[in-house]
Amino acid sequence: MEKTKGFYDLCVPFNKDQKVMTSIVKELIELGYKTIAIEEIFDHSKKDANKRGSEMFPEPADVSFLNEFKNKIKILSRLTIIYVDVSVSHAMSNSMNIKKFNIVAGLPKNDVTLTHCCTTFNGDIVTFDPEGSKLLVNRKNYQVAVKRGVFFEIKYSPVITNSSCRKDTIKLTHNYHAKGKSKSIILSSGARNIFDLRGPFDISNLALIFGLSEDQGKNSIGSTCRQLVLRAEARRLGKTIMFAKGAGPICLSSSSGESSSEEDEMEGGKNESGDDDDDMNEQPNKKKKLWKIVKTS
Repeated sequence: MEKTKGFYDLCVPFNKDQKVMTSIVKELIELGYKTIAIEEIFDHSKKDANKRGSEMFPEPADVSFLNEFKNKIKILSRLTIIYVDVSVSHAMSNSMNIKKFNIVAGLPKNDVTLTHCCTTFNGDIVTFDPEGSKLLVNRKNYQVAVKRGVFFEIKYSPVITNSSCRKDTIKLTHNYHAKGKSKSIILSSGARNIFDLRGPFDISNLALIFGLSEDQGKNSIGSTCRQLVLRAEARRLGKTIMFAKGAGPICLSSSSGESSSEEDEMEGGKNESGDDDDDMNEQPNKKKKLWKIVKTS
C-alpha cells in the first residue's frame, strides 16, 4: 500500500516537456507539499472504435525522470476520463490499464453522466471542467456520492487566472454547500506552470470563498485527501488478506482444564482458611483462571 502524508495536490497535469514538469514538482516541494498526483486525460468521446476493453485506456505516463525527488515527495498517477455516455462503465470494468493508475476521476459533460458519476461510476473523484461547465449536482446525487465514498474536486488554478472561471467555480462550490454542506471536498491546483501554484495555507484561506468552513478548508488538502487515497487503494486491491505480528508482551488466559506447573503448586498447597485439597474437590463447578505473560519474538 502507498504511504502518503500531507499536504496533498492530487491534480498536477502531465507535461511532455520534462523541464516544465520538473520545475513544477520542485515548486510544490518548496511550498510544502508531500504527495502529488500526475494527471492524464482520456476523452472517451474520441475513443478509437477498433480498441476494446483493456486496450481502450492508456498506460500511466513515464515519469521516471522525477525519481530524483522520490525521497522528498510522493508521486501518484491519476487518470481523468471525459465522457458523454455511460458506456464508459463497461469499458472500465474490462480494462487492465486503468488498474495501474492510483486515482481515477470522472469529468461528466451532461446531466446523465453527472448522475452516473455520483451513483454508479467506479472511480474516486467527480471533477468538472472549470472553463464553461454549467452542471450543478442535486441533493440526492450528492448524498449518494458521499455515501459511496466518492469525492468532489475543486481546481483553484483557473479561478486565479480567469474571471469567468472564477464566477462559474464559485457558483458550483456554493451549490455543494447548499446541497451537501460541502462534504467530501478536495482542493487541487490543476496548474500547468509554477506561477499558478499556491501554498497550502493560502489554499485553506481560499476555501472560505468556496463556502467551506475553516476545518473543511484545512482538511481539503490534508486528511480528506488521505481518505481519498486510501479509498482508491481499496478499490484497486479489492478483497485482501492482512497478517498482523505482535511486537510486545501479550496477556493470555488459560482455563482450569489446562495442566501447568502453577496449577500443580496451587493444588498441592492449602488455602488461607486451612482447607486442603479434598475441600476444593467438593466444588467441581468452580473454575480457576490463571494469567500468563507470553513474550513474542
